[in-house]
This record gives sequence, structure tokens and C-alpha cells, in this order.
Amino acid sequence: MKRRAALVVSLAAIAGVVSCGGGGDDVVGAPSGPSAEGYYAGNLSVSGTPLPDNSTTFQFLVLGGGQFWTIYGTPSGGALDVQGFLQGTGNSNGSLFLATDVRYFSRAAARTAAITANYNAAGKSISGTVFDDANSTVSFAGVPQAPSDYNYATAAALVDVAGNWMVEGVFGDQYDLVVANNGAFTGGPAVAPTNVPNPATCTFTGFFQPQASGKNVFTVSVTNGVGGCATGVQGLTTNGIAFVSPVTGGSQLTFATVDPGRTRGAVLSGVR
Repeated sequence: MKRRAALVVSLAAIAGVVSCGGGGDDVVGAPSGPSAEGYYAGNLSVSGTPLPDNSTTFQFLVLGGGQFWTIYGTPSGGALDVQGFLQGTGNSNGSLFLATDVRYFSRAAARTAAITANYNAAGKSISGTVFDDANSTVSFAGVPQAPSDYNYATAAALVDVAGNWMVEGVFGDQYDLVVANNGAFTGGPAVAPTNVPNPATCTFTGFFQPQASGKNVFTVSVTNGVGGCATGVQGLTTNGIAFVSPVTGGSQLTFATVDPGRTRGAVLSGVR
């Protein structure tokens, strides 16, 4: 009970910092310096309720309007074994990034959270803390990444996603993904392990589209089929982002989406 009370106080304090400054009308979230837009990556550590599989690594994409997507997981053969993601919109003022309306998606039901972080826009480093409503605290620290790892500043190209992929969800469910040259795709079950709560029998369609910002990010939309899809998600359309990052011997496609109410989310990734 004390930990939950402390969490509520922490979230309230962060919300107060975003909405008003310590003196006059100085608002911390107001743009008074370089924004946090860009790509960050590094390590994370957890106290309280652990992340799935004791995740230790994150990728943090902050888009031009402050919307962000944080993908986390464990390193696996030069790639990232994705276990979940966080999504929201934050405010940055040159060195401080704050977000209070965050959704936290993993193997469990979606949770609410808040993020407070310090960043260096020029050096592309970031460090901060995630507080969530399940009484877990995640500390993360990112170091500058080489453009050869993933270059956010270059334009996304459909040629990077076109073709065949084997993508996997957080439960180990696998799907064959076929992406046309125009970015349209279809997906269907490949292999479903026996321990998956909802076996991979749900087909889906969608599209990847390079963002108009000219950055190395795709807009993605996914619509579930009807047959084989779990009750409540049949015919559901979710929207989000996708990106392709280089890995040893190939590239990794990662895409995460949420429904309009941000109560359901999904993340899939694959290497080829």
C-alpha cells in the first residue's frame, strides 16, 4: 500500500511539473531548446514487478510531435528479442522529457505509466525512469548510437520492408508476413507454440507507409481478420509505427500498434 501511495504521489508530482513551473508562467514542458526527437537505445533495469523475461535493452523513438514508442526486450544474436513496448506523447524543453499519459503493453493487460528523463539532443543520450501502476519502476540509460546501427535522420524506404518476413509476437507466436512493393501486406499463422494463450490462427492485413517527415520511420496500420481471431479483436484496426534496423547479417523489422482507445496493443518483430 505504501508503494502504491508513493507511486500516486510521483505521478502527481510529474503532472505538476508539466502543467506549471515553479515561478510565474515558466512551463517546463514548453519548447525552450532542442526537442528530444530522435532515436535512443541502451540498457534498462527494473525494481518491483519484473518485465517479461527480465528485459535488459530498449529502443526509444521520439517523433517530431513528441509522440514516442519505446520497444524493450533482451539481446538475441545481435537482434532484439522484443517483449513489449510503451507508447505516449511527451514534452521536452531542451534537456528534460516528461510524459504522464503513457500506456505500457507487455504480456499482461495494458497498464498506465509516466516517464521522466534527461536527454542530450546533440549527443543523442537519454536517461530516466518509468513509473507504472503495477508498482514497478524501470530505470533506463541510453548512449549515442552509430548511424550504422539505425539512422533516424534518413528517409524510410519501402524497399527495406518489401518481401517476406517471419515475425514473432511476445508470446512466441509466429506469423508469415508478405509485404508488397507498395507497402501493403498480409499476415498469417506460421508456428504457434503450445503455451500461447491465443494460438496464432488470426490473419491480418495492413500497410507500411514512409512518414511524410522524411525520417526513418513508417506509419503502419493493421486490421485483423475474423476467423481465428480472439473475441474482441476480430476485425479490429490498430495503428502505429514501424522501423527497420540493421543487425548482424541482416535487418530487423519491428512494428507496434495500438487501438484508438489505447487499451490494446501489439508488437511484432522479425529478422531476415
